[in-house]
Amino acid sequence: MLRIAGGGMNIEAYDAEALRSIVRLLEYENRILKDKLKKENIPYDEINPFEETIENAEEYDLDQGARIVHPTFITEKMAIRFFSMFWGREDVYARRGKNGGYFPQCDNRWDVKLCPKQRGEKIFCDECENKKWTKLDVKKIVGHLLGYKEDGSDVIGIYPLLSDGTCRFIVFDFDNHEKGAEATDFANVDSEWQSDCTAIAGTGA
Repeated sequence: MLRIAGGGMNIEAYDAEALRSIVRLLEYENRILKDKLKKENIPYDEINPFEETIENAEEYDLDQGARIVHPTFITEKMAIRFFSMFWGREDVYARRGKNGGYFPQCDNRWDVKLCPKQRGEKIFCDECENKKWTKLDVKKIVGHLLGYKEDGSDVIGIYPLLSDGTCRFIVFDFDNHEKGAEATDFANVDSEWQSDCTAIAGTGA
């Protein structure tokens, strides 16, 4: 399963105590890893997270949003065009849970007679004989792009591997946060990248 672009975790959906718990777990994990490095005499850099913040980091572009186009509304036509760039299976999709993680959507999920999880049983959805995957439609994609829910539960994920074992797209991370990156980013070097994409499209990949 691949989290589809355009949606994301809203950190505001977590209260202060939940965030503190996450920080404590990360600090604990960090101490364990440092102890292992020391035991093996492997050097590492000591970094004080409070010495430098994003705001005063010289290489960080504070106005990243200026590079992003935000439409005032989302139409079904726009959603279809968006999905054509992230084309995966349409017979099943996943949705982000309120506490994180993605779960395949099933029409029988809330039916106590058909769903073992409703009866408190532990089972993988794929192994359930009553599974009936919910189909992905344009309204769900529109909801994903709008992203109204504070807990991020309207964020969806698609399954890029089709039932015949093929995949219709490749992934390239264009996200560069450094100042001036837009001048040299792969996606912004005039039209040089277009010939590469055209060549890939011609192979049927």
